[in-house]
Amino acid sequence: MNRRTAVLTAFGFLIGLSVQRLAGAPAPAVPVSPSEYVAVERFLADIEKPPVAYQARRRLEASSAKLNESAWMEAVTEYDPVNGLTYSIVAEGGSERIRRRVLKAVLEGEQENSTREEWHKGNLSHANYEFGFGGHAGNGMLKMQLTPRRRDSRLVLGSALLTAKSGNLVRVEGRLSKSPSIWVRSVNVSRTYSPVAGMMMPVAIESTADVRIAGLSKFSMTYEYE
Repeated sequence: MNRRTAVLTAFGFLIGLSVQRLAGAPAPAVPVSPSEYVAVERFLADIEKPPVAYQARRRLEASSAKLNESAWMEAVTEYDPVNGLTYSIVAEGGSERIRRRVLKAVLEGEQENSTREEWHKGNLSHANYEFGFGGHAGNGMLKMQLTPRRRDSRLVLGSALLTAKSGNLVRVEGRLSKSPSIWVRSVNVSRTYSPVAGMMMPVAIESTADVRIAGLSKFSMTYEYE
């Protein structure tokens, strides 16, 4: 091994240890390049940024194969860090039961948790999660393991995928660390993010839940930002 190779190898090893200390993770299964370390560092810094104001039109859909029912709803939503979330339903159709118990309940629940204090309890942050570097995820992605610091229906036990070049958050996937109701056995979720006016914002959410009465139920929500 020549001197240059030895130096690069040692540098890569030290970077791996730095990521381990930074994220509270075990040593990664694969070497971490300097650029990947920067991406992870940027991701861990970006998630601590405060929420931003936005306006978005959303489409919500839900269905239950066991009940043979489905419904959809479109709503105009507006959020600002001071006043939280407000929404106005502009169109809807399908099962009235699913619209009332699922779709509208989702908007109401988000509204209740949109105050600054409640937002901090559910956002992706060091206060709510332990982060562990999970190596490469393919397609130019890196994986960060997410371990909630407490059992909470707003927190996800799973992983976050970020771009290896920029550290931008692309997707969060896993299961809720706590069931939102005694009627729901488990909930698996996937949240997709995309850059909007320079900020990484959620553009789609999908979930499947095992509901005691309704069986396997599906939910999705997409965002169109103003």
